[in-house]
Amino acid sequence: MIKIESLNKNFLIQFFLIGVIIFTGGAFLRPKIADIFQMRKKISEEKEKMAKLTQKEAFLESLDENELIVKTQFLLKILPSEKDVVFPLTTLRLLASQFNLRINSIQIDLGRDKSNIEQLSSIVFSLKFVGDRENIKDFIEKIKITYPLMKIESVTFSKEKENQLEGIISVKTFFLSLPKEIGKIEDPLSLLTPAEEKAYQKVSNFTSPLQNEFFPSVPAGKENPFSL
Repeated sequence: MIKIESLNKNFLIQFFLIGVIIFTGGAFLRPKIADIFQMRKKISEEKEKMAKLTQKEAFLESLDENELIVKTQFLLKILPSEKDVVFPLTTLRLLASQFNLRINSIQIDLGRDKSNIEQLSSIVFSLKFVGDRENIKDFIEKIKITYPLMKIESVTFSKEKENQLEGIISVKTFFLSLPKEIGKIEDPLSLLTPAEEKAYQKVSNFTSPLQNEFFPSVPAGKENPFSL
């Protein structure tokens, strides 16, 4: 009987020791195991990020750098990133001179454009002019294909004398500030949508009356997925 009790006591001690070892071992290994899974997750994310960067690098290498620079510079002529009174004002005055219109006065409204696009702003130029009817018509048509991008808000005529019309034309020119963020480095580049391609094709024919006129000529080079 004493021997049985001794065996039971030894068994209980061993069982207790095993339980203590399992408990303390589990408490010690649990955070280590969590760290291992966290590390595996991080490694997986880094591999995925690296794969995206590799794809992006290959895509960028396929682009023609010169073509992108030329297009970007030209589009900034069409839609400048900073408000500028001198460039559009000089453009309007030169166009008026080309079509023999006399500008008697100019009013400038620097108010912000009420647009859904936060970065979009505008300046409105109101020109009081005198000129021939056909020249006025040609002047208005030329504004539509001249950069910077301009929109004719209104045209009003006050009187006509000796085949010369007197009136006021209001022209709005736009500015779009550059984005404050360009996204994560591993994010894919956005390709031009069909609507954007169509818009570029339309403005690519815009010209300027300034002497240093900028033409969107593109040198030969690599094939460009952005090509239109």
